[in-house]
Amino acid sequence: MHGWTETRAMNIGRTNAKKLLAGFRISQSNPYLIARLFHFTSLSDCYWMKKEGESLDWKQVSLFVNPLEKEVAATALFGISKTFLPLQQKIHTPELTVQGMAAKAWIWEEEGLFLYKAGKKELPASRILDALKIPHVSYSQAEAKRLKEVADQPHIDKIYYSGEKIVKCKIISSEEIGILPWEDFQVCCGRHGKNEYDLVKQIDAANYYKMQVADYILGNEDRHGGNFGFFMDNQNGKLLGLYPLMDHDHAFSDEEAIPSQTSERNETLRQAAQEAITHVNLDFDKVTEMERPEDLEEGQWKAVLKRCRSIGR
Repeated sequence: MHGWTETRAMNIGRTNAKKLLAGFRISQSNPYLIARLFHFTSLSDCYWMKKEGESLDWKQVSLFVNPLEKEVAATALFGISKTFLPLQQKIHTPELTVQGMAAKAWIWEEEGLFLYKAGKKELPASRILDALKIPHVSYSQAEAKRLKEVADQPHIDKIYYSGEKIVKCKIISSEEIGILPWEDFQVCCGRHGKNEYDLVKQIDAANYYKMQVADYILGNEDRHGGNFGFFMDNQNGKLLGLYPLMDHDHAFSDEEAIPSQTSERNETLRQAAQEAITHVNLDFDKVTEMERPEDLEEGQWKAVLKRCRSIGR
């Protein structure tokens, strides 16, 4: 239980994390206290906890339906220093739960809940995966109008002057469908004496192999067990296949021999992709015929094309 509660809180090394904790006056050394503040809720699933005798129900704590605090989002995304003590008794913010290291925040729009994050590699990654017809979370550049609802122009300009952009994607989970990280799936398999790699191929072999090809083509060196996994029916716990690929902050690496983190064997991304491509049919011509995406350097784009041509033979 202690280990589970720690995973409900953000990484203290995440950009702007210390400013968030300072605003709430929360200890930086105790993830349990961070998670306890919002009753261990998350946008990944519908699990939560309360004290014995505490008069709360799910509707009161759910992050899927309650309004979010824009001041908290401003600190999480732009690093704007704020004090949030008045909010602690009615806290509804997923910002203290989000994993990863990039600056990010959740913002409500008319179409639903969107994750905004600093970084631009998601944009060319989305275009390339579109061309390959590999399921992925689609990212677009955030509109200036939306950003001004959260922060002033100088803080917005600071991101762009640093060479980055603010991108956004729509939430893929809901109160009905959650997401189960691969690392949690591995723990469950280990406890039941099951091989997780055999099981993922039984549940969703096509998208498992497509992921390995995608990571090689994109030069993604950060496909760890916390940023891929399964859709899960929140009512009965049934796994519904792998969720679309996301998190390409560390794509387009210039390393030649990136180790695979999704293969059962000790091999590189290239070796894993060479095996995977024998199981799926992908049209690499759709990528090689594209114009270079705006946010890729010439060298990065040439490396993508080289990888497409080498594995697409």
